[in-house]
Amino acid sequence: MATTALQALCSSGIHISSDTAEYHQIPEFKEYLSDATTNPSLVLAAVSKPEYADIVQDAVQFARGRLPAASVTETTALALDRALVQVGAEISKIVPGRVSVSVDPRIANDAEAMIRKGLTLVSLLEELGIPRHRILIKIPATYEGICAAQALEHPAAGAGAPIHTNMTLVFGRVQALACAQAGVAVISPFIGRVKDWWDAQGAPAAGLAQHPGVLLVQGIRAAYAAHGYAGKTQIMAAGFRAVDEIVELGKYGVAGGPDVVTLPPHLLDGLRMRENLALPLEFEPSPVDVAATPAYFGGADAAEGAAAYARDILHEMIAAVKVPEGLAKFSADAQILEDLVKQKVLN
Repeated sequence: MATTALQALCSSGIHISSDTAEYHQIPEFKEYLSDATTNPSLVLAAVSKPEYADIVQDAVQFARGRLPAASVTETTALALDRALVQVGAEISKIVPGRVSVSVDPRIANDAEAMIRKGLTLVSLLEELGIPRHRILIKIPATYEGICAAQALEHPAAGAGAPIHTNMTLVFGRVQALACAQAGVAVISPFIGRVKDWWDAQGAPAAGLAQHPGVLLVQGIRAAYAAHGYAGKTQIMAAGFRAVDEIVELGKYGVAGGPDVVTLPPHLLDGLRMRENLALPLEFEPSPVDVAATPAYFGGADAAEGAAAYARDILHEMIAAVKVPEGLAKFSADAQILEDLVKQKVLN
Protein backbone atom coordinates (compact mmCIF):
# COMPACT_ATOMS: atom_id res chain seq x y z
CA MET A 1 0.00 0.00 0.00
CA ALA A 2 1.40 3.38 -0.99
CA THR A 3 2.17 5.74 1.86
CA THR A 4 3.80 9.10 2.28
CA ALA A 5 7.15 9.62 3.95
CA LEU A 6 5.40 11.49 6.74
CA GLN A 7 3.06 8.56 7.42
CA ALA A 8 5.93 6.09 7.18
CA LEU A 9 8.00 8.07 9.64
CA CYS A 10 5.15 8.06 12.15
CA SER A 11 4.58 4.33 11.72
CA SER A 12 8.29 3.65 12.31
CA GLY A 13 7.90 4.77 15.93
CA ILE A 14 9.71 8.08 15.51
CA HIS A 15 7.68 10.95 16.94
CA ILE A 16 7.36 14.21 15.05
CA SER A 17 7.67 17.65 16.58
CA SER A 18 6.76 20.99 15.05
CA ASP A 19 9.65 23.46 14.83
CA THR A 20 8.05 26.88 14.44
CA ALA A 21 6.70 29.70 16.58
CA GLU A 22 4.11 30.51 13.90
CA TYR A 23 1.41 28.46 15.54
CA HIS A 24 -1.22 29.21 12.92
CA GLN A 25 0.75 26.93 10.59
CA ILE A 26 0.72 23.95 12.95
CA PRO A 27 -2.92 22.69 12.79
CA GLU A 28 -2.44 21.60 9.17
CA PHE A 29 -0.06 18.88 10.41
CA LYS A 30 -1.69 18.24 13.78
CA GLU A 31 -2.52 14.58 13.11
CA TYR A 32 1.17 13.77 12.77
CA LEU A 33 2.58 15.82 15.64
CA SER A 34 3.35 14.87 19.22
CA ASP A 35 5.59 17.74 20.41
CA ALA A 36 6.80 21.20 19.45
CA THR A 37 9.95 23.28 19.76
CA THR A 38 10.59 27.02 19.77
CA ASN A 39 13.54 29.34 20.26
CA PRO A 40 14.06 33.13 20.34
CA SER A 41 14.92 33.20 16.62
CA LEU A 42 11.64 31.48 15.73
CA VAL A 43 9.68 33.75 18.08
CA LEU A 44 11.34 36.80 16.51
CA ALA A 45 10.32 35.58 13.05
CA ALA A 46 6.76 35.12 14.23
CA VAL A 47 6.23 38.42 16.05
CA SER A 48 7.70 40.29 13.09
CA LYS A 49 4.53 39.32 11.18
CA PRO A 50 1.24 41.20 11.65
CA GLU A 51 -0.77 38.13 12.69
CA TYR A 52 1.49 37.59 15.71
CA ALA A 53 2.27 41.21 16.62
CA ASP A 54 -0.18 41.24 19.55
CA ILE A 55 2.03 38.76 21.42
CA VAL A 56 4.58 41.44 22.27
CA GLN A 57 2.02 44.09 23.19
CA ASP A 58 0.15 41.65 25.43
CA ALA A 59 3.44 40.62 27.07
CA VAL A 60 4.32 44.24 27.80
CA GLN A 61 0.90 44.85 29.35
CA PHE A 62 1.36 41.76 31.51
CA ALA A 63 4.79 42.93 32.69
CA ARG A 64 3.53 46.41 33.51
CA GLY A 65 0.68 44.96 35.54
CA ARG A 66 2.93 42.51 37.38
CA LEU A 67 5.72 45.05 38.03
CA PRO A 68 4.10 48.51 38.09
CA ALA A 69 7.08 50.22 39.74
CA ALA A 70 9.83 48.38 37.88
CA SER A 71 12.56 49.86 35.72
CA VAL A 72 12.48 49.64 31.94
CA THR A 73 15.10 46.87 32.11
CA GLU A 74 13.07 44.80 34.58
CA THR A 75 9.82 45.31 32.70
CA THR A 76 11.48 44.39 29.41
CA ALA A 77 12.97 41.21 30.88
CA LEU A 78 9.62 40.00 32.21
CA ALA A 79 7.80 40.96 29.00
CA LEU A 80 10.36 39.07 26.94
CA ASP A 81 9.92 35.95 29.05
CA ARG A 82 6.15 36.29 28.86
CA ALA A 83 6.26 36.55 25.06
CA LEU A 84 8.32 33.37 24.82
CA VAL A 85 5.99 31.40 27.08
CA GLN A 86 2.85 32.82 25.46
CA VAL A 87 3.97 31.34 22.16
CA GLY A 88 4.63 28.04 23.91
CA ALA A 89 1.22 28.14 25.57
CA GLU A 90 -0.55 28.76 22.26
CA ILE A 91 1.28 25.83 20.68
CA SER A 92 0.44 23.58 23.64
CA LYS A 93 -3.23 23.99 22.72
CA ILE A 94 -2.50 22.30 19.37
CA VAL A 95 -0.01 19.51 20.08
CA PRO A 96 -0.66 16.89 22.77
CA GLY A 97 2.88 16.48 24.06
CA ARG A 98 5.78 18.59 25.24
CA VAL A 99 6.67 22.11 24.15
CA SER A 100 10.27 23.34 24.31
CA VAL A 101 10.83 26.95 25.42
CA SER A 102 14.37 28.36 25.39
CA VAL A 103 16.41 30.14 27.97
CA ASP A 104 18.18 33.25 26.68
CA PRO A 105 21.16 32.05 24.58
CA ARG A 106 23.17 35.04 25.81
CA ILE A 107 23.52 33.38 29.24
CA ALA A 108 24.73 30.06 27.82
CA ASN A 109 27.94 30.14 29.86
CA ASP A 110 26.34 31.06 33.21
CA ALA A 111 24.88 27.98 34.91
CA GLU A 112 23.21 29.85 37.76
CA ALA A 113 21.57 32.34 35.38
CA MET A 114 20.20 29.46 33.28
CA ILE A 115 18.82 27.73 36.37
CA ARG A 116 17.04 30.93 37.42
CA LYS A 117 15.71 31.49 33.92
CA GLY A 118 14.46 27.92 33.70
CA LEU A 119 12.58 28.33 36.97
CA THR A 120 11.07 31.61 35.78
CA LEU A 121 9.91 30.20 32.44
CA VAL A 122 8.34 27.15 34.07
CA SER A 123 6.56 29.34 36.61
CA LEU A 124 5.13 31.56 33.87
CA LEU A 125 4.03 28.53 31.84
CA GLU A 126 2.35 26.98 34.86
CA GLU A 127 0.48 30.24 35.42
CA LEU A 128 -0.88 29.80 31.90
CA GLY A 129 -2.12 26.33 32.77
CA ILE A 130 0.68 24.29 31.17
CA PRO A 131 1.60 21.42 33.52
CA ARG A 132 5.27 20.82 34.19
CA HIS A 133 5.31 17.41 32.51
CA ARG A 134 4.47 19.12 29.19
CA ILE A 135 7.38 21.56 29.39
CA LEU A 136 10.95 21.17 28.17
CA ILE A 137 13.32 24.03 28.97
CA LYS A 138 15.70 24.32 26.05
CA ILE A 139 19.28 24.94 27.16
CA PRO A 140 22.46 25.24 25.04
CA ALA A 141 24.73 22.22 25.51
CA THR A 142 27.72 24.13 26.81
CA TYR A 143 29.41 22.60 29.84
CA GLU A 144 27.66 25.18 32.03
CA GLY A 145 24.40 24.42 30.25
CA ILE A 146 24.70 20.73 31.05
CA CYS A 147 25.41 21.62 34.69
CA ALA A 148 22.31 23.83 34.77
CA ALA A 149 20.18 21.12 33.18
CA GLN A 150 21.40 18.56 35.71
CA ALA A 151 20.38 20.89 38.55
CA LEU A 152 16.92 21.45 37.04
CA GLU A 153 16.35 17.78 36.25
CA HIS A 154 17.53 16.56 39.65
CA PRO A 155 16.72 19.20 42.29
CA ALA A 156 17.84 18.74 45.87
CA ALA A 157 15.34 17.26 48.29
CA GLY A 158 12.66 19.82 49.12
CA ALA A 159 13.64 22.07 46.21
CA GLY A 160 10.59 21.30 44.09
CA ALA A 161 9.64 18.95 41.29
CA PRO A 162 12.05 18.21 38.42
CA ILE A 163 12.13 20.49 35.41
CA HIS A 164 12.89 18.56 32.24
CA THR A 165 15.28 19.94 29.67
CA ASN A 166 16.08 19.78 25.97
CA MET A 167 19.78 20.30 25.27
CA THR A 168 20.21 22.20 22.02
CA LEU A 169 23.27 22.79 19.83
CA VAL A 170 24.55 19.22 20.15
CA PHE A 171 27.19 18.44 17.53
CA GLY A 172 29.19 15.52 18.84
CA ARG A 173 29.21 12.32 20.84
CA VAL A 174 31.04 13.91 23.80
CA GLN A 175 28.18 16.35 24.38
CA ALA A 176 25.62 13.59 23.89
CA LEU A 177 27.24 11.28 26.44
CA ALA A 178 27.76 14.10 28.94
CA CYS A 179 24.09 15.07 28.68
CA ALA A 180 22.96 11.49 29.27
CA GLN A 181 25.30 11.13 32.22
CA ALA A 182 23.80 14.32 33.66
CA GLY A 183 20.34 12.76 33.35
CA VAL A 184 18.74 15.23 30.95
CA ALA A 185 15.47 14.36 29.23
CA VAL A 186 16.25 15.25 25.61
CA ILE A 187 19.20 16.16 23.39
CA SER A 188 18.91 17.88 20.00
CA PRO A 189 21.71 17.10 17.52
CA PHE A 190 21.79 19.57 14.62
CA ILE A 191 21.95 17.46 11.47
CA GLY A 192 22.63 20.12 8.84
CA ARG A 193 25.25 22.01 10.82
CA VAL A 194 27.17 18.79 11.51
CA LYS A 195 27.45 18.31 7.75
CA ASP A 196 28.51 21.95 7.37
CA TRP A 197 31.42 21.29 9.72
CA TRP A 198 32.65 18.23 7.88
CA ASP A 199 32.23 19.92 4.51
CA ALA A 200 34.41 22.77 5.80
CA GLN A 201 37.06 20.23 6.83
CA GLY A 202 37.25 19.03 3.23
CA ALA A 203 35.42 15.75 3.75
CA PRO A 204 34.92 13.98 0.40
CA ALA A 205 31.45 14.07 -1.10
CA ALA A 206 29.45 10.98 -0.15
CA GLY A 207 25.94 9.62 -0.41
CA LEU A 208 23.21 10.12 2.16
CA ALA A 209 24.17 6.91 3.96
CA GLN A 210 27.45 8.64 4.86
CA HIS A 211 25.86 11.98 5.80
CA PRO A 212 27.82 13.12 8.90
CA GLY A 213 24.70 14.30 10.72
CA VAL A 214 22.94 10.99 10.09
CA LEU A 215 26.01 9.04 11.22
CA LEU A 216 26.22 11.14 14.39
CA VAL A 217 22.67 10.26 15.41
CA GLN A 218 23.24 6.60 14.61
CA GLY A 219 26.41 6.67 16.70
CA ILE A 220 24.64 8.35 19.61
CA ARG A 221 21.84 5.76 19.40
CA ALA A 222 24.38 2.92 19.54
CA ALA A 223 26.23 4.55 22.44
CA TYR A 224 23.03 5.18 24.40
CA ALA A 225 21.93 1.57 23.93
CA ALA A 226 25.32 0.25 25.04
CA HIS A 227 25.45 2.49 28.13
CA GLY A 228 21.84 1.92 29.17
CA TYR A 229 20.68 5.48 28.44
CA ALA A 230 18.02 4.46 25.91
CA GLY A 231 14.61 5.39 27.26
CA LYS A 232 16.16 7.79 29.75
CA THR A 233 17.59 10.49 27.48
CA GLN A 234 15.76 10.92 24.18
CA ILE A 235 17.33 11.99 20.90
CA MET A 236 15.42 14.76 19.11
CA ALA A 237 17.11 15.33 15.75
CA ALA A 238 16.92 18.96 14.59
CA GLY A 239 18.30 21.35 12.03
CA PHE A 240 17.47 19.39 8.89
CA ARG A 241 18.06 21.02 5.53
CA ALA A 242 16.25 18.63 3.20
CA VAL A 243 13.59 15.92 3.10
CA ASP A 244 16.20 13.39 1.94
CA GLU A 245 18.11 13.82 5.22
CA ILE A 246 14.99 13.04 7.25
CA VAL A 247 14.15 9.99 5.15
CA GLU A 248 17.70 8.67 5.46
CA LEU A 249 17.82 9.18 9.21
CA GLY A 250 14.40 7.62 9.67
CA LYS A 251 14.94 4.49 7.61
CA TYR A 252 15.94 2.41 10.65
CA GLY A 253 13.18 3.73 12.84
CA VAL A 254 13.84 4.38 16.53
CA ALA A 255 16.26 1.43 16.74
CA GLY A 256 18.83 3.21 14.61
CA GLY A 257 17.62 6.78 14.54
CA PRO A 258 16.16 9.45 16.81
CA ASP A 259 13.21 9.22 19.17
CA VAL A 260 11.87 12.46 17.72
CA VAL A 261 12.50 14.69 14.72
CA THR A 262 11.59 18.36 14.98
CA LEU A 263 10.65 19.90 11.65
CA PRO A 264 9.48 23.26 10.26
CA PRO A 265 6.31 23.38 8.17
CA HIS A 266 8.05 23.32 4.78
CA LEU A 267 9.81 20.04 5.60
CA LEU A 268 6.64 18.52 7.04
CA ASP A 269 4.97 19.39 3.76
CA GLY A 270 7.88 17.93 1.80
CA LEU A 271 7.57 14.63 3.68
CA ARG A 272 3.83 14.63 3.06
CA MET A 273 4.45 14.98 -0.68
CA ARG A 274 7.01 12.14 -0.83
CA GLU A 275 5.34 8.80 -1.59
CA ASN A 276 5.94 5.05 -1.73
CA LEU A 277 8.43 4.53 1.08
CA ALA A 278 8.67 1.53 3.36
CA LEU A 279 10.20 1.96 6.83
CA PRO A 280 12.00 0.85 8.89
CA LEU A 281 14.99 -1.33 7.99
CA GLU A 282 16.95 -3.44 10.45
CA PHE A 283 19.74 -1.53 12.20
CA GLU A 284 23.14 -3.02 13.01
CA PRO A 285 24.92 -0.68 15.44
CA SER A 286 28.66 -0.21 15.46
CA PRO A 287 30.48 -1.64 18.51
CA VAL A 288 30.81 0.69 21.51
CA ASP A 289 33.63 0.46 24.04
CA VAL A 290 31.68 1.27 27.19
CA ALA A 291 34.69 0.92 29.49
CA ALA A 292 36.60 3.58 27.55
CA THR A 293 33.95 6.29 28.06
CA PRO A 294 34.96 8.84 30.72
CA ALA A 295 32.52 9.86 33.45
CA TYR A 296 31.99 13.51 32.55
CA PHE A 297 29.06 13.73 34.98
CA GLY A 298 28.05 11.49 37.84
CA GLY A 299 31.52 10.16 38.60
CA ALA A 300 33.31 10.14 41.91
CA ASP A 301 35.42 13.22 41.07
CA ALA A 302 33.52 16.16 39.54
CA ALA A 303 36.71 18.12 38.80
CA GLU A 304 38.20 15.14 36.99
CA GLY A 305 34.99 14.78 34.96
CA ALA A 306 35.05 18.47 34.01
CA ALA A 307 38.69 18.20 32.93
CA ALA A 308 37.93 15.10 30.85
CA TYR A 309 35.02 16.89 29.20
CA ALA A 310 37.14 19.93 28.32
CA ARG A 311 39.88 17.67 26.94
CA ASP A 312 37.55 15.54 24.82
CA ILE A 313 35.56 18.48 23.48
CA LEU A 314 38.79 20.00 22.19
CA HIS A 315 39.88 16.68 20.74
CA GLU A 316 36.54 16.14 18.99
CA MET A 317 36.65 19.84 17.97
CA ILE A 318 33.29 20.19 16.25
CA ALA A 319 31.34 21.38 19.32
CA ALA A 320 34.18 23.73 20.32
CA VAL A 321 33.61 25.58 17.04
CA LYS A 322 29.94 25.07 16.22
CA VAL A 323 28.44 25.82 19.66
CA PRO A 324 29.87 29.37 19.86
CA GLU A 325 28.90 29.90 16.23
CA GLY A 326 25.32 28.80 16.89
CA LEU A 327 25.12 30.85 20.06
CA ALA A 328 26.24 33.96 18.19
CA LYS A 329 23.34 33.63 15.73
CA PHE A 330 20.74 32.85 18.40
CA SER A 331 22.08 35.64 20.63
CA ALA A 332 21.86 38.22 17.85
CA ASP A 333 18.22 37.32 17.28
CA ALA A 334 17.54 37.35 21.04
CA GLN A 335 18.94 40.89 21.18
CA ILE A 336 16.74 42.03 18.29
CA LEU A 337 13.73 40.50 20.00
CA GLU A 338 14.62 42.20 23.29
CA ASP A 339 15.04 45.55 21.52
CA LEU A 340 11.62 45.12 19.94
CA VAL A 341 10.06 44.41 23.33
CA LYS A 342 11.92 47.28 24.95
CA GLN A 343 10.64 49.69 22.31
CA LYS A 344 7.07 48.66 23.19
CA VAL A 345 7.84 49.17 26.87
CA LEU A 346 9.07 52.69 26.16
CA ASN A 347 6.07 53.65 24.04
